[in-house]
Amino acid sequence: MSEFRPLDSELLSHDLPDLAEVVVESPIYAGGRGLMEYRAAGDRSNPAVLMLHGLGSSSAGYRAQFAGLSADFRLIAWNAPGFGASSHIGRSDAGINDYADALEAFLRALGLKRLAVLVGSSWGSVIAMAFARRYPSLAGSLVLAAPNVARGHLVGESRDVELDAWLRTADVSLPISRAAIADRLLAPQTSPRVRQHVESLRDAMTTEGWRQAIRSMFTIHTPNVIPDVRCPIALLAGKLDRVAPYEDHAQLLLATAPRAKLHMFDGCGHLPKLEAPTKFNSVVRQMVVERQLVRGDN
Repeated sequence: MSEFRPLDSELLSHDLPDLAEVVVESPIYAGGRGLMEYRAAGDRSNPAVLMLHGLGSSSAGYRAQFAGLSADFRLIAWNAPGFGASSHIGRSDAGINDYADALEAFLRALGLKRLAVLVGSSWGSVIAMAFARRYPSLAGSLVLAAPNVARGHLVGESRDVELDAWLRTADVSLPISRAAIADRLLAPQTSPRVRQHVESLRDAMTTEGWRQAIRSMFTIHTPNVIPDVRCPIALLAGKLDRVAPYEDHAQLLLATAPRAKLHMFDGCGHLPKLEAPTKFNSVVRQMVVERQLVRGDN
């Protein structure tokens, strides 16, 4: 049975916050400076929740979280390097740690010293794990939705063949059926409102940014990373996820980080943040409460 509720439809009816831009300083960018595009809402004095999107998405994918959580938290969602108007990382072989470093530079640019919760969806979950290991003092907890083991365990010819196959499809000029993409990402019988939002999420993608992001997935194997993450972790998995099936991804992460808390989403596919946003938002709230964060933690 689907997790979609009447309140979920209401959350998805809200407008997104406007896009903003900030200059970030980091050696990952050509010339040491880049531009980060993002959306933000909520009182700056509230605990900060930062949200990372997946490969085929953008900050616009967190519409329901902005609507449901910004009254109590400072909500921020970036367009990752190379997505939307955000600057590309200044090297062709960018690894996942470059994205973690970009996130640290983004926090510095915003004047944020600590996040109450770092949320990552799919590829965003991979960045979140790398970030939490690399900068352990900056994330109070992780919410990893449709978490991914990534492809860094592949070597030799099998790695080259799979990477090449991924890169051949990574071109925004190629004709695509957005309806077919939504069919793959979402569970059957998903609300038409959800499908409408999902079909628009590719609007912020660029070919170069997409290809950089794909390459980064081949530089890390997250079951080797998550045991080193010391903060509380919530894993959110859709039972009908065909992109990152539970058995191949979340289950493997849980095996190497048994203290993480698993939340299964009945009737959901790869995007529980849109398919069951009320339940998704409740997990984010729970992670803040469990850390007993106060206003000074921001």
